[in-house]
Amino acid sequence: MNDAEIKAWQWECQAGDLIKKMEKRGFKACYASTGAEARKIILDLVPDRGAVGLLGSQTMNQIGVYAHFRASGRELVDHATQLKGLGPEEAHDYRRRIFLAEVMLASANAVDADGRLYNIDGVGNRVAAMIYGPNQVILAVGMNKVCASPEEAWRRARQTASPMNNKRIGLPNPCTKSARCHDCQLESSICNYFTIIDRSKPVGRINVVLIGELLGY
Repeated sequence: MNDAEIKAWQWECQAGDLIKKMEKRGFKACYASTGAEARKIILDLVPDRGAVGLLGSQTMNQIGVYAHFRASGRELVDHATQLKGLGPEEAHDYRRRIFLAEVMLASANAVDADGRLYNIDGVGNRVAAMIYGPNQVILAVGMNKVCASPEEAWRRARQTASPMNNKRIGLPNPCTKSARCHDCQLESSICNYFTIIDRSKPVGRINVVLIGELLGY
């Protein structure tokens, strides 16, 4: 076996164990060895009717899910493309539409070895909707986001995902110069809401598609 095959084997084994733990926590979970396979799984999971919420997720972008829905003609709640030009009150009202979507697509910043989901959010709309709102939540998560402990999961969310997202958006926060969190407490910070999702309630509402590729932030 070459190095790539060995890594794929390792991730598949880890995913098998993690899926069992996540299912005990009420999540639906499955494993896809590639982004292309994950894309097909996710598209099959999305119901035919109702609005589809596209929340901030580089993973969903990278595997082509968001491009598919933006070209589909479906009713979307798409913050990345539909907030431009809106004033603060209009943007606030638009973000609230995610709670009435039939399904929400997103990712997680980290997952611990016991199957809990970790996220840091700026406004709170993404994590709030994961917890309560759309009838179904589908998360695409690369195996590179799986961490051995809660401490490592928070470290990943804060020291890896957050600086990279700040850099992607182009914010004037100190992490965009040092690539590490400074706990800056600035008005421009996007690190305002820290959440752990321990279980899915109702059971099966949150679907997690683990992917055997290095994806997302």
